[in-house]
Amino acid sequence: MKGFREIVLILGLACVSVAARAQEAPPAAPVSPAAAAEQPGLWLSVGGTSTTLRGDCQEDCVAHGTGAYIQTGSVKGILGYRVNPHMDAGIEVSWVPTDTQAGETVRSTFLLATSQFRPWPSRGLFLNAGMGMAWVRNFSFDSPDPIPDVTSKALGLTYGVGWDFRQSKRLGFQIFAAQHMAAMGDFQTAGTLIENVVVNYWSVGGAIVIR
Repeated sequence: MKGFREIVLILGLACVSVAARAQEAPPAAPVSPAAAAEQPGLWLSVGGTSTTLRGDCQEDCVAHGTGAYIQTGSVKGILGYRVNPHMDAGIEVSWVPTDTQAGETVRSTFLLATSQFRPWPSRGLFLNAGMGMAWVRNFSFDSPDPIPDVTSKALGLTYGVGWDFRQSKRLGFQIFAAQHMAAMGDFQTAGTLIENVVVNYWSVGGAIVIR
């Protein structure tokens, strides 16, 4: 009978082990690349644009002249975080180097907090807007009275629209159009105060997106 009791004990332990394993949660299903791309997480966008810029001011610009349209290229990068399928938040850095018609070198740098909104997560359309600081170096404004080159901090603003390709993949591509503005403030000439000088930047470009 002693051997019989040992066999019963071994069988009982085996049944308990099988029952315990049966109650364990099944392993999680693997996450598809599309689902992973929609989950919260960091993403990086780096690209370039074709940019047109021009200086402007308040209504007295009719009398004092406005800046010429200048064509140049620029680079742009965004480090963002996907908050949910509709909304991203991030930091944008844009650098716009150019030369004026007079041969002066102008360098503009934007550092902006930006948000990106997708009305339909399954589509590539997105809208974005941002605000922060702009640094403009050696900017000159056309005027009958000479204005020395200005290097200044300014309020920076941007808004734009674009389209994401391969948005469900780790590596994607986007095209976009955007306007940036640098509010330079007032310029004092020899005899006139030119108020609310603003530099506008209109850009069209593309970027690689890493998620």
